[in-house]
Amino acid sequence: MITIKRTLSKAAGIFAAAVMTILTTGLAAQEDIIAASPAGSREDSLRCLQNTSLYLSYFEKKDFRTALNSWRQVFNECPASSEDIYVKGEIMYADLYRSTEDTSYLDTLVLIVSQRTFYFDNIPSNYIHLAQVLFELGGDNAFYTEQCYNLLNEVADSFPDQTDHNFPVLLMRIAARAYSLEIIDIDEVALAYSRTTGIVENRIKEYPGDQRYTRAAENIDSIFRESGAMKCGIIEKIFSEKVDKDIKNTALVSKVFSMLGEKGCYTSDLYYRIAASMFANDRSVENAVRLAELNVVRKNTDKATWYFSEAYKTDTNRVVRSDVLTKVGTWELESGKREEARDHCEQAYRLNNKNGMALFIIAEAYAGSEIGDKFDNHSAYWVAVDYLRSAESIDPSLKEKADEKIKVWSKLFPTREECFYRRITEQGIIFNVGGWINEVTRVRFRQE
Repeated sequence: MITIKRTLSKAAGIFAAAVMTILTTGLAAQEDIIAASPAGSREDSLRCLQNTSLYLSYFEKKDFRTALNSWRQVFNECPASSEDIYVKGEIMYADLYRSTEDTSYLDTLVLIVSQRTFYFDNIPSNYIHLAQVLFELGGDNAFYTEQCYNLLNEVADSFPDQTDHNFPVLLMRIAARAYSLEIIDIDEVALAYSRTTGIVENRIKEYPGDQRYTRAAENIDSIFRESGAMKCGIIEKIFSEKVDKDIKNTALVSKVFSMLGEKGCYTSDLYYRIAASMFANDRSVENAVRLAELNVVRKNTDKATWYFSEAYKTDTNRVVRSDVLTKVGTWELESGKREEARDHCEQAYRLNNKNGMALFIIAEAYAGSEIGDKFDNHSAYWVAVDYLRSAESIDPSLKEKADEKIKVWSKLFPTREECFYRRITEQGIIFNVGGWINEVTRVRFRQE
């Protein structure tokens, strides 16, 4: 190894430690780079020039294996002669690694960057560069991933002002990879997300017209979304206090609301608070219905009713009102209020006769209703199937779901024997289903 004669900074020391950790695991197995001449020995300038010329001639021909014979001599005997030594060396060893997947070549790349840092400084740039090398070539190797993650965090801690728009994106990418390899936990991913977005937000404030940072923010959000770590509790942990302090920041609120909705975090307190804020700012039908439905989930009947009423009063458009009533009917059906659901969906259909969903809800309200004895209860399915057929004829998007139910419900029609005891002997005759349903239909025997 090269004898280090000058004092490294704290950051450089950490860097060297990270490098040594890598080297001790893999460098012993590869002997491409021979031991350097002791620091302070006289370098043969002529020999250095000759070897440089030789390796460059073979490098240009892409004959890397031959080029390395002379390159190693330059690397060891005149390491401070040119930074280009390290640039070319990286290219050659990266090519060797790609063609062989021998990790000793990747370890040598680490050594090359380490020596380049020693002779030419620029520690943050080399930290980031080495991290990129490990990210691109190390793949899903847990060891290299962890080293890459540590290097980038050291840059963020020690050199926060010496990074560009690519840095926070790379840090978030490696955090996501480290999470997938179970190197870090979900809370650490949340910290990485907060750190990277914070870096970008500060840069956007400094350079408001620089679209590179806007795109970086979008990329970071995308990586976070795809990482598997974006869960309801984590979203709340990251954004709850931030949103409460800056509730009028529409861009922030919209992003968080979208994330929560994307993960189905409808029971989240943060989701509800944002929804309430949106309604306070815009008392639209959409915002009122959303709050009504959230209160349905929370089993807060009074609030749900109030918000549904607000939605209905807000817009006099018949189609809009029809949709609101259909949602009310859906809620009532889920609450076991079959008759109320039927009544509201009937009203919804009267307002908009193209509302197939309203008829679909009525069908579901009738199916399984207990209105009398076995025959009476089975007869309800005649009417239920009638409504399903009407619903799918109005709204073709309901056809698949309706046909599935028709197939099941038709097997629940009254049997021929049940009909016989009611003095019904023919199919197709008119029949009035009683009870609260009170609908006219036609007789059909169960197919057995």
